[in-house]
Amino acid sequence: MMRNLLFIFLVACTSQLFSQNISFSFVNARNTNDGTDDFYEADIYIASDTDFIVGSGQIYFNYNTEAFGENVHANNNFEMSQPDGSILATGFFGGTVKAYQSFIVNDNTISRVSTSFQQLASSGTVGMPVVNSTPQYLYSIKIKYTDVSKSPNVSFETGGVFLDQFYTACGPTTAVAFGTADCTGEPGTQITGDSYDSTGAALVSDVNWTGASSAFWGVTSNWDNTAIPNTTNNVTIPDVTNDPILNTGSYVINDLIINSGADLTISNGVLNVNGDLTNSGAITVEADASNSSVFIVNGSATGEVTFQQNGLVANEWTVITAPVDGQSIKEFAEDVTNDVRINTTATPNRYAIAYYDDSNADGSKWVYYTTDDLASNSLTFEVGRSYAISRASNGSVSFTGTIATNDVTKTVAQGEWNAIGNPYTAYFPINDVSGDNFIANNSSKFDPSFMAVYTWDIAQNKYVATSLVDAESKLAPGQGFFIRTKSGETEVTFSQSQRGIDISSGSSMRFVNTKESSKIELNVSANGNKVTTKILFTDTATKGLDAGYDIGNFEGANLDVFTQLADESTTTNFTVQSLPISEFGDVVIPVGLVAEKNTEVEFSILTTELPSDTNIYLEDKLNSTFVELGDDTYKIKVEDTENTTGRFYLHTSAKVLNTEDENLVSDKVNIFKSSTKEITITGISSTTAVRIYSILGKEVVNTKIDPTTSSKINLNDVTPGVYIVKLQSETSNSSKKIIIE
Repeated sequence: MMRNLLFIFLVACTSQLFSQNISFSFVNARNTNDGTDDFYEADIYIASDTDFIVGSGQIYFNYNTEAFGENVHANNNFEMSQPDGSILATGFFGGTVKAYQSFIVNDNTISRVSTSFQQLASSGTVGMPVVNSTPQYLYSIKIKYTDVSKSPNVSFETGGVFLDQFYTACGPTTAVAFGTADCTGEPGTQITGDSYDSTGAALVSDVNWTGASSAFWGVTSNWDNTAIPNTTNNVTIPDVTNDPILNTGSYVINDLIINSGADLTISNGVLNVNGDLTNSGAITVEADASNSSVFIVNGSATGEVTFQQNGLVANEWTVITAPVDGQSIKEFAEDVTNDVRINTTATPNRYAIAYYDDSNADGSKWVYYTTDDLASNSLTFEVGRSYAISRASNGSVSFTGTIATNDVTKTVAQGEWNAIGNPYTAYFPINDVSGDNFIANNSSKFDPSFMAVYTWDIAQNKYVATSLVDAESKLAPGQGFFIRTKSGETEVTFSQSQRGIDISSGSSMRFVNTKESSKIELNVSANGNKVTTKILFTDTATKGLDAGYDIGNFEGANLDVFTQLADESTTTNFTVQSLPISEFGDVVIPVGLVAEKNTEVEFSILTTELPSDTNIYLEDKLNSTFVELGDDTYKIKVEDTENTTGRFYLHTSAKVLNTEDENLVSDKVNIFKSSTKEITITGISSTTAVRIYSILGKEVVNTKIDPTTSSKINLNDVTPGVYIVKLQSETSNSSKKIIIE
């Protein structure tokens, strides 16, 4: 005991405190027997919110003396081991030299035992294990029973005086094949944010479904132990009269076994299998238009699962992915319960099942399967690929195959739009608050102008972007979406560790931005539809392209509105544009409109957290008008099909020029345009200051003119728009509004 404490004390004295968070948990707790004695065994796992190399450490374990006796170390009833694959088993030169040493066990009290280890290899030794946010195998413990009938009650000690006894690795940090740790000259740092989860220390027991009372999972009388299963239970579903239906709530179990002839239906509920799935019967996971059930298996999975998407509308298209592997497209198309539409006027006949190929010409990007394509049973739905599917009647479609329990890598076309989808029977984060999500993990794969996931929005009747600057959002099981890749990128990855249930709570801190809620939503309405483009004002954006802040528009909608960058550095159309808050009072944003011929279109805005003296103007160059949006809207009738930029501009202003209080130009003074880029002033009788302002208040000309018959002012450097000319002399002030084309 003294040697162990001395070791910890020396390390602590040569270390700095480091406030990262590390966590410890039990995994695979079990009872074993060697033919003579019974043992309790468990693996200890470690994780960290900051990557680091393990140095030295000490952990205490409590136990039930009725099960194991007192002072388990002194009585040779406790073993600390380092099996292959554990961090403490790390070795070099074929395993002849170990990275860690001094594996010390001591009794701390009669019912608590201490385990510790010390680093031998330096942090610079190539191949030293790195701990990250994914729990990793640290070492194992084994305790011999004196009475196996008693509960082990093994747990971490969380209230002792010797907590926080973990350290990052000592140096030297120079990369070498092997270096000995110098914990005096280059000590590690003490980690003070440790936490312990003893949940996994409980032994797993078997529970059987009986269905004695009903078909509902959450009823205690339907289980042979009269308790709803939890993480400590292996669950078996036999072939009985009442097959279980999990129709509400969220449940976590260990292993799941479905016997032949048995069915499990997950309908509007969540089932998380921490262990393995063995399915010899049938499992159905249901989803509808508004929400989905969730089925997660963290271990291995054998047998097939059916995913059933309800809520499809007759003759409408749904972009969907099969969150299972192995479903035959031919069998899917010919399954009468799926009622897939078929075009018999085309030769060969075409099914209403299509995949997306962006390399094809416009109008031919969706490629439909034909009866010739499906003459054999060789084609299956690709995991992670989206398909457009349409039923002939209201109803559902079903996909049957094996579920993914590992990471999924999806091949994509480089530099193009790709229709892909959530490959799991679980929700998947687009941009959730943890920062561990699809966009963040694949950020290097996106075209910088389109760093977003594009999903169909029924309200806007178009594909809309969800990016890292939007509120937290997740993909439902089976949900298809679009991404645009950059040149050279041919793969994207879905991480199994991100599988989860629907939206979690909490605020987002994705970008450093103290004004992240300042925004303008420019809306265009026509024929009962409304589409939106957003302008965000942040502390970190520029007028140019800001990858992840400026999000390109998904083209193809019959009614659409978008913007182009304020610095006009690209002709890309954007559905979200971010601009610097510092320049809010004087920015001009090109606006694009798509509308069909003879359509009446109405522009309006919705603003959030803008300065109180803000005014937003829409300029229509075709009609030579400036309209202040806010309480007012602007309506036009599109005489011909519109799909252009250059007609409309959005202007922001932090102050308003008020001409109502100014004297009108006198009868003697005349201001007029003498050419497109020139004005002439006549009738002044004394030296006069001439100032010209944009309608937003920016001064563009400041000069003086002397009394002559006429004075000309060149406006070649002035951009087209509405301006106010102000004249000021010793005796009078006057102003006039002019339009420069």
